[in-house]
Amino acid sequence: MGAAAGSVVYYALFLASWLNRTVIYEWMPSLLLLILIVLAGVTGYFTWRFIRQCRYQEMPEIQSDQILPLTIIVPALNEARDIEQCVESLMAAEYPTEKLEVIIAHEVPPKCTDTTPEIAKKLAERYRNVKAVPNRDGHRGSKAGAINNCLSQAKGEIIGIYDADHIVAKDALLRASAQFATSPGLACLGGKVIVRNVNYNWFTALVGNESAVINNFSRYVSQLFTGQHMVYGSNLFIRKDVLEKIGGFDESSLTEDCDLGMKLMQSNYGMSMDYSIKSYEQPAITFMDWWNQRVRWTWGGISVLKKYAKGGSSWSKVRTFLMYSLGTTGILFSIVLLGFVAFMLFMGVLTPVILLIIVVPLSVLFAAESIVDFCEGHGSVIDMVISIFIRPFIIYVYSLVGVYALVMDALSRERVWYTSQRI
Repeated sequence: MGAAAGSVVYYALFLASWLNRTVIYEWMPSLLLLILIVLAGVTGYFTWRFIRQCRYQEMPEIQSDQILPLTIIVPALNEARDIEQCVESLMAAEYPTEKLEVIIAHEVPPKCTDTTPEIAKKLAERYRNVKAVPNRDGHRGSKAGAINNCLSQAKGEIIGIYDADHIVAKDALLRASAQFATSPGLACLGGKVIVRNVNYNWFTALVGNESAVINNFSRYVSQLFTGQHMVYGSNLFIRKDVLEKIGGFDESSLTEDCDLGMKLMQSNYGMSMDYSIKSYEQPAITFMDWWNQRVRWTWGGISVLKKYAKGGSSWSKVRTFLMYSLGTTGILFSIVLLGFVAFMLFMGVLTPVILLIIVVPLSVLFAAESIVDFCEGHGSVIDMVISIFIRPFIIYVYSLVGVYALVMDALSRERVWYTSQRI
């Protein structure tokens, strides 16, 4: 009996050793190489489609009387450096003045600690279609609250949202209005976000277009496969009546834009992307700004997933998970698995080829975005080189972001909104 048991153990160990040697060291490299080739091909195909959509999307033709009344809301907290430039770009947009309204939704002291309220007031005095609306009372203290506070005063049929650090392309507003005028079933429209001032310091040069690539491409893929996408909170347009019907923005959410996207999806409202609607935003200029922003995205996304995964039909839950997985937050959250991959590499279970499997698709995406930027006059050869060989490895830092956000959520720590520094 003992001999039989010993034989079983011996052959089990022998089989395990053979499997480890054969699968890991003989079959695995070829399998990983095949996966790498397939992933690179699939990524290249979708990147090509993404670039085509970015460069060849034509604006629907509309008559002047079809241009819709538009209200742009610019939430502003300690934005004294940028708010005037943002509003000036909106005033310079190709849009009829009588159909354009801009509301600066600014915070007030003690939350606001700079001269944003004074600048907002001066801009309202300079332009007759600009209002400065202080965020007081029950809505006070959040971007979502600032927007909700302005809805009752907004005159436009369409509400546009821009962060105060954005500079808007001249044709962006007209393109958005044309999409709504020609598509009655369209409820929400997102545009393309481009990072500016990437050469401000060594950190911005290193990170560069990382956030734009993740945001733009993830929304494109989500829209392609589900017909809907995770909403990005700037360069965003939505019908006013729809926003009111779904109760506005959730003022308790860290990622009110992500929450809005889930509301629209569960209510089956039409959503679309138009990458010819462009605006230019500032990057995070320090590592801590970058870290805090990514933690907020990931942590807020986890909260939104938990909120909308409860209740509803099975199909609704599947759509929620799929949209989340294809969206920005889902991509960041899934990168937590890289910590496990790194451990497996360290233990010798996986070969270094796995690094290429992770990095090559991202290199294709970053390079594609840099090439588009270069062709449009705001990129460089050095930026393309950094995009291919350096930025893809930033995802390993994202794995730490994901782990940290998961731990903070599990411990039910207080969620804090950190204000990023501006250039």
